[in-house]
Amino acid sequence: MRPMKEIDDITRERFERDVVPAYEPVVMRGAVRHWPLVAQGRAGLEPCLQYLMGFDGGKPVDAVLAKPEPTRAFSYKPDLDGFNFMRDKRPYAALFEQLWRYSHFPDPPSLAAQSALVSEALPGLELANVLPLLDAAVPPRIWIGNRATVPAHFDDSHNIACVAAGRRRFTLLPPACAPLLYLGPPDYAPTPAPMSVVPDLHRADPAQFPLLAEALESAVVAELEPGDAIYMPPLWFHQVESLAPHLNILMNYWWRPLAAPQRPDDLHLAAMRLAMLALRHLPDGEREGWRALFAHYVFSARGEGLAHIPAGQRHLFGDIDAAADAVVRKDILDRLRGGAE
Repeated sequence: MRPMKEIDDITRERFERDVVPAYEPVVMRGAVRHWPLVAQGRAGLEPCLQYLMGFDGGKPVDAVLAKPEPTRAFSYKPDLDGFNFMRDKRPYAALFEQLWRYSHFPDPPSLAAQSALVSEALPGLELANVLPLLDAAVPPRIWIGNRATVPAHFDDSHNIACVAAGRRRFTLLPPACAPLLYLGPPDYAPTPAPMSVVPDLHRADPAQFPLLAEALESAVVAELEPGDAIYMPPLWFHQVESLAPHLNILMNYWWRPLAAPQRPDDLHLAAMRLAMLALRHLPDGEREGWRALFAHYVFSARGEGLAHIPAGQRHLFGDIDAAADAVVRKDILDRLRGGAE
């Protein structure tokens, strides 16, 4: 594994000009060192939780609880017939009290409230702790817990994750590593994101997962302190380890640019699952035929490859506005419902 690229004193101009177009993960040291939440996180568990309670509206949030196993991973059971943690909903007051109690245990269970929308769960916190690299319209989510690991998975959105308390280790691998990561089914995972069945890339049994060694040759790793942020491009696999024993807090921002005005950019995972469903039963020769057509229609037909079609007659090859997008979506939905020939 290699250390991740790092930038100090990041600005929004540099982020948009240099970081996002490069399509590689970058650590941005001190990007949110100015946050009051970071100052409270450095002060300790009790001051930090008391600060957060000042924003708590009492709304229950999703929480997960797992036994204190060596990997401390929120993952699959060993035989993949379920997951190794319990889910429930609880208000932050109950979660914070439990984290405080667990801080007195020598080896407590892993407890976390994950991916709560800040404006709903802790309204006002997002206004007191602003990320200057993005528009205010990009809503932050918050992750609060003790020591735990989220196994390697990918998101289809851009992601900035900001460490506010504790420490986190990020291990990222490019999308091309997918065949080496022992991925679980895309529609059956511990989280909404497709995930590896390997609980921890760094503690995996090489006899059980021999391909991981090749994957880790492409991995980059970084450990973040309070005030640091990381940019993770879409589709990069990432394992995230919360390292502090008692309290780790992360705020992250997922976003996708609009494909065109009022046209959402939201079909990536759905398209992949639909393709899996549509092509799974075909013989190998025909599947290879579809692979070639996907390579052309989806990934290659652009620029000079379309010079034989007048710009105004390219239809799905060309620019798609919101109205054209709606027509295509309706046609696909009709076919899925059996209403089109």
